[in-house]
Amino acid sequence: MGKKILLNILYNIALMVMVLCLFWSIKHEQYAVTLGSTVIIAFVIFLKIQLRKEVKALFKEKKK
Repeated sequence: MGKKILLNILYNIALMVMVLCLFWSIKHEQYAVTLGSTVIIAFVIFLKIQLRKEVKALFKEKKK
């Protein structure tokens, strides 16, 4: 369970960094970086959703 918590923290840090990168790239008209940041943000959100489903299933198993 500790690994999943650490993984969630890393996902949150990645999201914050990529959002800052996204804002910077829009301000400086670097549209290739904007596209890359958007793709990475979407992928990290997908991974966070998968992690949440795994943790939810893990708690359901523990209740039984």
